[in-house]
Amino acid sequence: MEQVSQDSDLIETVLISFSPSSSDSKNPETLEMLEKKECFLQKKASAEVEKAKDYTKAKNKSAAIQCLKKKKLYETQIEQLANFQLRVHDQIIMLESAKATTDTVDALRSGSSAVKAIHQSVSIDDIENAIEEANEHTENMRQIQEALATPIGASADFDEDELEAELEDLEEEELDHELPEPPQRTRMEPSARVTTSSQPANDLAELTKLQAEMAL
Repeated sequence: MEQVSQDSDLIETVLISFSPSSSDSKNPETLEMLEKKECFLQKKASAEVEKAKDYTKAKNKSAAIQCLKKKKLYETQIEQLANFQLRVHDQIIMLESAKATTDTVDALRSGSSAVKAIHQSVSIDDIENAIEEANEHTENMRQIQEALATPIGASADFDEDELEAELEDLEEEELDHELPEPPQRTRMEPSARVTTSSQPANDLAELTKLQAEMAL
């Protein structure tokens, strides 16, 4: 009877979590409770298997079979809990999807209202007038710049061709200065050449003198 009461309470808790009126935070709590319950039942099933092994060693076949029956009951409850968890997961995903849909619709409504407000505050005539004024200001600025760029006074009499020719002469002169001068060849001093050419003769004389002294 106690086990049936626990199962009834468990089912009631799961059904409450599925209720549309329940809060979103109820689903994670229910899922955590189901996982703990499943872990507890798995331990109970493993304990019954160990008991069945002990009874088998003691040659108590009926007691071992009772333990295996309890294990089967626990496994049935574990499977039921797994299905409950799957349903809770499904509802969590469904609620998250519904919330994302609601947020998207709210964002679209907000954007639509903003665009509508902009359309109401700005008309096509206002845009055309603004463009026409901008074009007029641009044309006026262009005319002012052209007027400022037109030479006046003495600068208006300058010959552009003459100035171009003078500029080319300056560039050629600058290029000539930049070219490197040809290298100059250095001449060897006569005394240096004489010293270099007489060096072998001096060595030969010293060698002859040394041989003569050794002969004595």
